[in-house]
Amino acid sequence: MVLSFLVLAGAILLILQTTLLHFLPEWFGRPNLLFLFIVFLGTSLDIYKGAVLALLFGLIMDIFSGVFLGLHPVIFLVLFFVLQILSRRLAINESIHQIPLVALSYLFTASSIFIFTSVLTPENRLYWAWGNEILQGLILSVICIPFFNFFHWLTTVFDSNSKKANNHCRRQKTGNRYRMQ
Repeated sequence: MVLSFLVLAGAILLILQTTLLHFLPEWFGRPNLLFLFIVFLGTSLDIYKGAVLALLFGLIMDIFSGVFLGLHPVIFLVLFFVLQILSRRLAINESIHQIPLVALSYLFTASSIFIFTSVLTPENRLYWAWGNEILQGLILSVICIPFFNFFHWLTTVFDSNSKKANNHCRRQKTGNRYRMQ
């Protein structure tokens, strides 16, 4: 049930991003909601379900964006696996650690797309717009905590196997991971 909910939520975010958010003015910024969703998948799902969803949304993003087919799926999969490795080795599930994680992940993703696009089309001269990318990074950093909290709450509500499903209004204690018991 959670997997079907995540597919539906990702499709809604992608449709929202490609239709309604393009009406926002350029100076206001256009948040990349699908990117935040991929970061959420990388920090909260297991490796198989999350990789399939990252691949699926990368393919759909390529269809919507019109750039080289395979660019977004590769970058989203690499981002997903890097986040999986980081979340297993470091304690990045706390809200305060997600802000720099989102900013650095966005910088990695945007620079990878720019580099691959400039390598694949050497006849076109592409310009890196630092102002727009910094604005995007700031917007994503600001909205990442409510976005992640909302989707954590929704996944616990829709997860019928979870013990937390009955008690989804209380915040879960994090505990000490590194303490030997």
